[in-house]
Amino acid sequence: QVGTLPCPLRGLCCQNLRTHHIELDHGQVRRELHQALEVWSRHSNLTFREMNSDDADIIIKFHRREHGDGYAFDGPGRILAHAFFPGADRGGDVHFDEDETWLLEYQHKDDGDGTRLFMVAAHEFGHSLGLSHSSDPTSLMFPWYQSINYSFVLPEDDQRGIQTLYGVKNRWAKIPTYNPGYGRPPWRPSYRPAVRPTTTTTTTTTTTTTTTTTHRPYHRHHHHPTTSPYPSGKPDTCDTTFDAVSVIRRETFFFKGQYMWRLAEKGGVMEGYPAPIIHLWRELPRNLTRVDAVYERLDKRIVFFIGRDMYLFDGNRLEQGYPKTLSSIGLSPEIDHIDAAMVWGYNSKTYFYSGNIYWRFDEEARYIELDYPREITTMWKGMGSHFDAAFQWKDGKTYFFKGKGFWKLNDMRMRAENDQPIPSAAFWMGCENYDLGNHPKKTKGRKKWPKEEKSAITSSSSSTTTSNICLCALLLNFLYHLLPR
Repeated sequence: QVGTLPCPLRGLCCQNLRTHHIELDHGQVRRELHQALEVWSRHSNLTFREMNSDDADIIIKFHRREHGDGYAFDGPGRILAHAFFPGADRGGDVHFDEDETWLLEYQHKDDGDGTRLFMVAAHEFGHSLGLSHSSDPTSLMFPWYQSINYSFVLPEDDQRGIQTLYGVKNRWAKIPTYNPGYGRPPWRPSYRPAVRPTTTTTTTTTTTTTTTTTHRPYHRHHHHPTTSPYPSGKPDTCDTTFDAVSVIRRETFFFKGQYMWRLAEKGGVMEGYPAPIIHLWRELPRNLTRVDAVYERLDKRIVFFIGRDMYLFDGNRLEQGYPKTLSSIGLSPEIDHIDAAMVWGYNSKTYFYSGNIYWRFDEEARYIELDYPREITTMWKGMGSHFDAAFQWKDGKTYFFKGKGFWKLNDMRMRAENDQPIPSAAFWMGCENYDLGNHPKKTKGRKKWPKEEKSAITSSSSSTTTSNICLCALLLNFLYHLLPR
């Protein structure tokens, strides 16, 4: 069955994605679709992972007119998209009408023409997951397009529907909010994360989904301080290099020495930062002088590299059996540190960098893949080597840092988009003066970086079909394909 509004998901568009004379950037579109999926995962026991494979459960495509599935589009207006209910073959897929004027969050049109991709995608993903239309006019699954803003909260009717199918969300441990005004936090954290699932069984051929959650013993690794746990000598926010950069729980963190910065949603640094790293991750060594690299895995656990050791955290809680040595995951004993680490959004693979070489890490086997290391310049061009940090930001783009500047990677060409490094302090920290040779100063007001691709929601057209709610796989993956124009 096809859900009314937009259509089935099967691949997205790549390279030069254009819709109705509006060019849509690949990373920006990915960002909007991520946000639309999170509307549902935020309130259910669903996890979505982007993958570069035709085996994805949800495949997204942009099509025009007749496109081979028996549900032709009709040009601008009316039918905006359609989605297939869970099942074999096209089940779960979503198709968008390429003739529509699709708008992203940052795009504004004075004539009111255009349809918000986020809203339509969120509605269509509801069909992909097994939800039919709702008669409640406040529901996201109401069959008519309604423009909603980025702060949209899933209505109760939709929450009940998705939780009936997939259950209430089992939350991972959260990163606590540190407020310097609260004084010193206790060294033994009182926070106890919610029980996390360790076994999940799903089926796509029946209408039952089983989730098994178990407790397992936990042994903390304690470190004994040899120096004062509270560092002194804060780095200058507007005149510093960075040891590591990462997006953790959808927040951007910069690390330098014993300190970290947390960036505000609208740009610039949150008040009270830089703050000691150990205020949030208290089971790191108390004599910590710096972290070499940090990244968040696809399962939301956080990895820190410090010298020859790696630490794995669930929220701010150190996992059992850590720290582990670099050699235990297949790196040469000669490697004494990692410069940078990230999960590359293009293929969802994990990469480690040190000096002029890099490795690809198999997260399932917990071991370095065969045929590595390789030279950085053979794969990642235009940026040299010996990076200080690397990460994928929330706009879907990949950034490499060295010294006081950074490069943005063109994932399709595998080359830096900028010939010269862009000053990090000006772009990320809200500091003035874009000359890397000068000492930058803080702006009096908060300087915003270019907007990340937030979403506005878009849904669409009509349908009188009412169908039973179907079940889909508990863990869903989705693939974006860019279709050359």
